[in-house]
Amino acid sequence: MTLDVKMGYNVFMLEDILSFVFRIGLVVAFWAFVWRFVKPRTQLMRLLRAALLVFGLLGIWAVLKITGAN
Repeated sequence: MTLDVKMGYNVFMLEDILSFVFRIGLVVAFWAFVWRFVKPRTQLMRLLRAALLVFGLLGIWAVLKITGAN
């Protein structure tokens, strides 16, 4: 797969892999941020943390869909 014609395929595949890694990294970073700073001391805080995670992840998903990231 070192011919000039086939190298384009490798570039696109590398771009897709990097895009996937960055999207996973964004989700993990958001999850870690919420998990670290919202401590579940009470039942209400547990619900708040769950709601923040759900709405935050839905927001990330919406932004990725709007911007055209697969």
